[in-house]
Amino acid sequence: MNDDYLLKTSHLFCKFPSQKEWLLKDVSIDTKVGEIILIKGVNGSGKTTLLSLLCGIIPKEIKAEVRGKIHINDVEISDLTLAQSSPFISMTFQEPDYQLSFPKVIYELAFGPENLKISRHEIEDRIKYVTELLKIDHLLYNDIATLSYGQKKLVCIASIMTLSPKILLLDEPDDGLSFASVEQVKKCILAYRNEKLFIIATTKSYFDDIADRKITLS
Repeated sequence: MNDDYLLKTSHLFCKFPSQKEWLLKDVSIDTKVGEIILIKGVNGSGKTTLLSLLCGIIPKEIKAEVRGKIHINDVEISDLTLAQSSPFISMTFQEPDYQLSFPKVIYELAFGPENLKISRHEIEDRIKYVTELLKIDHLLYNDIATLSYGQKKLVCIASIMTLSPKILLLDEPDDGLSFASVEQVKKCILAYRNEKLFIIATTKSYFDDIADRKITLS
């Protein structure tokens, strides 16, 4: 993979075994690093499904019938395992408990970069930077089980930022957050925007003012 990390979908269709009709129909998107793209639509329109397709969770972990192609530059995402693709493209889930795996916040944030053999100094710098942006640095040594729903959401966002893929997929990142916390998430996204591609699935308008464009699913 080269450093442009152009993400492109070509005539993407998807439906689950229980569905007769395609949930996603002929979705073609061409993106580049530096963009903030919103995926809009009512509940059930396929926003989460699209993000899951882009990072390979569908169909590798969640079975579905899929047609079309997804490329990061010249590499087709279906040719990569999730472990191979996650350093380049990763996703935060709407429900934080689906993502969190460790007892303490600090362990959750360090796990991804440790797996990539990032130096201890670099990991510490990444954790310090993103937790200060999100104003959760005071939670680093807290037990995750004691956190509120909103705090868990912020930890999930921080963990994907410490992993530092070029392409970040955020599923309803504003869900369950106070207005002040949403503003911190926006500040965090803007701090990284020049070097990354953000694709954000949301039903709300909180991120409209920082988005480069919107794609509406129906």
